Amino acid sequence: MILATYNIHFGLGADGKYDVARIADTVAQADIICVQEAVAGWSLNGYADQTAEIAARLNRYCWYHGAMEADSSSVAADGRIDNRRRSFGNAVISRWPIRWARGHYLPKNRLLQTFDLQRGFVEAGIDTPSGPLRVHSVHLSHVGAQQRLPQVRALMEIVQAAPRTGSTWDGTASERFVFQEPAPIVPAAAIVAGDFNFTAADPEYPAMCGEPSAHYGRLATTAHLLDAWTLAGNDETTESFRGEGRIDHVMVTPELAGRVKRAWIDSETVTSDHQPIFVEFAG
Repeated sequence: MILATYNIHFGLGADGKYDVARIADTVAQADIICVQEAVAGWSLNGYADQTAEIAARLNRYCWYHGAMEADSSSVAADGRIDNRRRSFGNAVISRWPIRWARGHYLPKNRLLQTFDLQRGFVEAGIDTPSGPLRVHSVHLSHVGAQQRLPQVRALMEIVQAAPRTGSTWDGTASERFVFQEPAPIVPAAAIVAGDFNFTAADPEYPAMCGEPSAHYGRLATTAHLLDAWTLAGNDETTESFRGEGRIDHVMVTPELAGRVKRAWIDSETVTSDHQPIFVEFAG
């Protein structure tokens, strides 16, 4: 299984060209794709749903959550309202069915003089050939640790509580109710991937992966996640965002650590201002 995470910069490449199709082609080899900065309902690109466009081109399942959303409606000459919303958020696109999914909002502190926006992440339960898997597509604030640390704490709490929280429904409804499917298994095994906007040198990284030790490496506990990039034998300091270090990450729960085979970055593509990270898992 290959997973990719890619901040697609709302379809705008580093070369200034808008082309969602070539973004899809850039990550076509991946079985599961975590997307950030996808948009839907904006007039600037004809109200396109970029997640749906990528999924259609690759013939995949998808689920999108726009954490930041606002009105994008219009009124015709006869006064008829065309209700439309515009949003900016994250998605999971999968070769295999996404049996359940939900969008989470992350803490947001209002800034008085600096632009920021509502952040969130997608949680998706995917039926892979190796069994059920939780996949999270995440985008944290670009502003600084002040904004991100509360988001990291909230993210970690939700990820770790998922087996206790369950899926989007529990049990099986009575035969009088329209919903008859039994609740799916919510496994402990999970992938948390996306644009975290921090590097291994920032305080948010040890909050997720453990404090560094000169003798023992990262002191990860059961309350932490593991960085798939370093599990694959790569150096923590590799870049994934042009000139600003590796701020895109693929984190895994301990159950998946032994399945990480390799990880690499497509450093040649110009289809976004970020570069996609790929991780191959065994089994």
